[in-house]
Amino acid sequence: MQRYHKLELLTSPSSIFSALIADLQHARESIDMEYYIFANDRTGNLFADILRRKARQGVRVRLIVDGYGSMSVSRAIQHAMDADGVEFSMHTLVSRARQHRKMAIVDGRVAHVGGINIADRYVVGNGLGVWYDAQLRITGEAVAAVARLFDYDYMVSEGAVSEVPMPYSDREVQIVWSESRGGRAMAALFDDVVDGAREHLVFLTPYFMPPERALSRLSGAVARGVRVTVIMPERCDVWLLDHIMRRYIREARERGIDMRICRRAFVHAKLAIVDGRRVVVGSANLDARSINLNHEVMVATEVRGVVAAARAFAERMLSISSEPTARDMRSLVPAFLCRWFENLL
Repeated sequence: MQRYHKLELLTSPSSIFSALIADLQHARESIDMEYYIFANDRTGNLFADILRRKARQGVRVRLIVDGYGSMSVSRAIQHAMDADGVEFSMHTLVSRARQHRKMAIVDGRVAHVGGINIADRYVVGNGLGVWYDAQLRITGEAVAAVARLFDYDYMVSEGAVSEVPMPYSDREVQIVWSESRGGRAMAALFDDVVDGAREHLVFLTPYFMPPERALSRLSGAVARGVRVTVIMPERCDVWLLDHIMRRYIREARERGIDMRICRRAFVHAKLAIVDGRRVVVGSANLDARSINLNHEVMVATEVRGVVAAARAFAERMLSISSEPTARDMRSLVPAFLCRWFENLL
């Protein structure tokens, strides 16, 4: 039995997509992919073409996308993939919980887990700047756990009833996932991360709208002497959320949290660094929807190479960040509406 893993943290668009495409092109038996956004653009069509080609070569290809996030996927693309043998499944729009996981498994030997979606903006950026993300490439025994999670999601997406697989943990890797109101996996992981910090806790997140319980946990860490730093983008890609987050920035600063606004890039990574020795990375944002509602997956590790790469990435984002200005905290959305929005979840 293989007890150790090779973990590589990729933190640039070119490295993330190059590694993923290379693994897909080398597939011989199976490809399983699951993404919140699979866009109908150049990047989406590139990946659709790869999947179709591998399916024609006899590789079993399965793809799960979210019905809301991947609404732009055209019928023509779906029909073309289906004609070439790609097993395509879309998570229902009926559920308020979104299939927010981003992961791929190739031949059962390598897995990619992180925050990127399949769309042009993750490769070349957009009006918000270059999109920076974090993705783990995993080999070894832990890949089987990611594969079991995909199998479960695929069965559910096809309408079958299946038992939720158990989370995975060994001396190097812990993999945690959540289901729609089916447990408190993300909340428990967040508590573990915050409670485990003794000196410094760093979060990178594109959306900062933590539920009150989580915000209180962060301020409690500050009260016991932990420096809590949150790095987030200057602007959000959704107007309403942008203004809601401005109120959270003000409240977090009032509670002693060191808020940093990334000025020249869009931070889309979902990553935490605990005391410079433990890293947690995956699909969950620091917001109520990811913590309480969505289907998410996160990986925790203390492997030195991953920790070093995460720390370098955080420092790079800090170098183009600054403290919030009055404008960063000026919101057109009333405070009560922010909490009302949270309570909807």
